[in-house]
Amino acid sequence: MGSNRRTFLQKAGLGVLTLGVSHSRLSLAINRYHQTLAAPTPRKLALLVGINEYPDSTSLKGCLTDVELQQELLVHRFGFKAQDILTLTGQQARREAIESAFLEHLIEQATPGDVVIFHFSGYGRQVKVPETVDESYRLVNSLMPSDSILTTKGTPATNDLLEETLLLLGRSLATDKVTFVLDTSYCSTGRLLQGNLRVRSFPTLAENPNPEELATQEQLQRRLNATSPTWKSTGTSRSGTILSAAGRERMATEIAIDGLNAGLFTHTLTQYLWQVAPASRILVAMTRTAEQMAVAIGMCQEPQQISGDKQPLLTYYLMPENPIGAEGVITRLEDDRAVEILLAGLPAYVLAHYGLNSCLTVVPSPDSKEVVVQIRSREGLKAKAKLLEAPDERPMPLKVGQLLQESIRILPRHLSLTVALDPSLERIERVDATSALASVAAVAGAIAAGEQAADCVLSKVRAADSSGTTLASTQDNPSAALGWEGYGLLSAGGVALANAKGSSSEAIKSAIARLEPQFKQLLAVKWWRLTANEGSSNLAVSATLEIAGKPPQAFIRRDTRRQAFGADNSSLPASTTSVGETAVLPRLPIGTQIQYRLENLSDRPIYFLLLGIDSGGGAIALHAPRRERESLPTETSSKLKERCLIPGEQLVVPNPTASVNWLVSAPTGLAEMHVVCAYAPFVKTVEALGSKEYLKGDREQIFNVPNPLEVALALLQDLHDASAVKSEIIGSLTDVYALDTKAWATLSFVYQVVSSRQ
Repeated sequence: MGSNRRTFLQKAGLGVLTLGVSHSRLSLAINRYHQTLAAPTPRKLALLVGINEYPDSTSLKGCLTDVELQQELLVHRFGFKAQDILTLTGQQARREAIESAFLEHLIEQATPGDVVIFHFSGYGRQVKVPETVDESYRLVNSLMPSDSILTTKGTPATNDLLEETLLLLGRSLATDKVTFVLDTSYCSTGRLLQGNLRVRSFPTLAENPNPEELATQEQLQRRLNATSPTWKSTGTSRSGTILSAAGRERMATEIAIDGLNAGLFTHTLTQYLWQVAPASRILVAMTRTAEQMAVAIGMCQEPQQISGDKQPLLTYYLMPENPIGAEGVITRLEDDRAVEILLAGLPAYVLAHYGLNSCLTVVPSPDSKEVVVQIRSREGLKAKAKLLEAPDERPMPLKVGQLLQESIRILPRHLSLTVALDPSLERIERVDATSALASVAAVAGAIAAGEQAADCVLSKVRAADSSGTTLASTQDNPSAALGWEGYGLLSAGGVALANAKGSSSEAIKSAIARLEPQFKQLLAVKWWRLTANEGSSNLAVSATLEIAGKPPQAFIRRDTRRQAFGADNSSLPASTTSVGETAVLPRLPIGTQIQYRLENLSDRPIYFLLLGIDSGGGAIALHAPRRERESLPTETSSKLKERCLIPGEQLVVPNPTASVNWLVSAPTGLAEMHVVCAYAPFVKTVEALGSKEYLKGDREQIFNVPNPLEVALALLQDLHDASAVKSEIIGSLTDVYALDTKAWATLSFVYQVVSSRQ
């Protein structure tokens, strides 16, 4: 250890003064940013760190996947050269190795104007740093390298990379175009699971950082003080951006997709950056990431952007090399007709059920003919595909790095829920719950929490805490049992679902019987989300959520990116929580009057539906009836007559001149609405919505949907019928829905309902 440390200090120039190290390469690197260096082409440099295995602890599972996702994105989307991306994974990612790599790969090579990205996926925690004046200490955030726990003379010792040190290294770079992507977290409840998800906060605090790490930090500070007047007077010398997986007092989590694990934040962020075209401002990218994370697990992990730059910035400070968005990329050629692909641009909830025979179009096409590949097998994000063409046709030349856009989505007709059983349940409760869940049609089965992906968690729940979030009661958190309110359902991330908890005297079998309508609704929402295709749809349409008024105020805009605009789909600026730190999930106060503005940008009539889940957990829909002077190509027998948009038309719903007002209602929580558009009428969906006598088909209504699962299944059948995918595409598969991206678009709106005082 000693000789290795001295070698490192001599290389990095980070030694304590007693070692006699001076005029180090690090000092030269720090001084370099004061020089004016001519660089004909800005360089793109990245250092990616991912650690699954840790000593004496339960391992993580998705950190190596994160590194792969980030690397593929940087190479194929942002034009990084492979040799300019350095990855440290597993045992390679020791603290000294990370700091040395930062020095040699980033600081020594970066010049003014270059782009630098540092990514870390692994455990984070807090370290107790003693104060010099008394016996007190302060808590400091740290990243845990693979050798974060050392043993000296039989005693475990801390060897973390302090976040303060990392940021000092970042300020030592000669460029201000620096992005730190930190898929980790520091606050811990002492548990390895949150709901059904593995967390990236180490369960215990660390005592006393390694003295050598403090010496490294002190040396960096002295160098910056000596070389940068700005740093000496203000404590900052460089702008840059930190993208953090979770805000303060929250934990970063991992998700599972068909046995593949990844950081929720990394997967969601990179997935959005694959699809968006041509580029995205960083605030918009983080907002969209926050929305999709909330959809996946509830509002228990909101990412944060911290930046010293107040101007809108492109994500990673870069324009994509290719302005075309994509759902996949060719990663390997097997022969003239067979390829391996990475489906990095599909949302996790779609990818989990993405069926065989799904099709993607190669862009740019090798010639004027459309080239399509069809999925033959898939495991997680990776799939094998073959050219979809007659055997006697000449094979099209395919290349590694070619982008793929979704054209046909194949989904299974039979879908059900997986329910995780929380550790708070005793053995007899788990046995009874498993037995009772077996008789619920919407549920496939029960698993122990943390084993695999699950749609929800059955748990004991307690009253809302001071932040308004209702959480699970767990065996390893006895204080949570206070205020127990009975059995209930949690999101995958451990947040109690509205209208899904009972009384403390209820038997678990009775609770499951009571929860059967909630299971049906959760399954309906799962179906609705599987139709989301804003990025891949070829139906030219836009929708804007507005705050009603004169004039109305645009709040969230959605459009089919590839058809209509090629613009940055935006939300209103998110609320600022402190200087340089931004809360990115859109927020609407209770009592706000809202409306949706729809626009048909195609050359054909478009039919539409609005349905979703309000902040109270109820399924709702908006019915906009056909006007008397309108005629429909297909008349329906339902009392709810469909409204359609003619080409070029804009329509506001609810109608501002009508008596219907759409007010954001209590309680606080997450709301999720879907605007579904198609060229064909929603015959079966409208019939399902109109099956209740109290619905009036002759006027505009916002109403509760009592049969959401029936509505969801009717919607999938309508989209399947509208797509009319040829039998040769579907092949021998009979129990599937086949959806053509030319035939439909589902635009999703996710926002947080907050009290009027916030």
